[in-house]
Amino acid sequence: YSESVGYANINETIQLSIPKVFDFDFPIFDENYRNVLCTKILKHYYTREICEETVGLWKLRLDAKLNEIMPYYNQMYKSELLEFNPLYNMDIETTRNSAKNEEFIRNTSAENSGSNISRDLYSDTPQGSLQNIENETYLTNARKTTDEATSNTSFNENTQLNNTDQYIDKVKGLSGQSYSKMIDEFRETFLNIDVMIIDELADLFFGLW
Repeated sequence: YSESVGYANINETIQLSIPKVFDFDFPIFDENYRNVLCTKILKHYYTREICEETVGLWKLRLDAKLNEIMPYYNQMYKSELLEFNPLYNMDIETTRNSAKNEEFIRNTSAENSGSNISRDLYSDTPQGSLQNIENETYLTNARKTTDEATSNTSFNENTQLNNTDQYIDKVKGLSGQSYSKMIDEFRETFLNIDVMIIDELADLFFGLW
């Protein structure tokens, strides 16, 4: 833009700014959450002044800071994510195109399988040994019950997520959990981690505004 825009255009401005501000790599526990976190950082500091003389020097400090703190916070995110949905596994493929903004393609699969087998084996023949019973031979009576359960959910999407609720809907969809209390607690924990990261970046901006 050649001039500042009003409140109605802030979200659009932030989305256009993300690939220009965060044009460096920093670790993130899930690529689908990168845009969510970057959006929150820029919106929080939207009216603040950077504390360096040049944008390049400020971006160097931002790059260094995020690469220093994110491994720690990623572990916090992952811990809460697995507690909320233990079936959630991530296999992420990132495709870069210099002519366009980065496109993140996510292949996610979750599988949980279990098998319960119960046996009722009986032999009243004296020539039968314990091994015969295990091999299910020379039996007077035999009953074997197998219960198997498998859940498998997978998707491949190019969806760009802009807020935590959209991300939670994505995660929730994998396991089918819809308990409101669990979702509220999960959302609150993620929001708290987001705020901690944002607070870590406060020294990159002037304290007076």
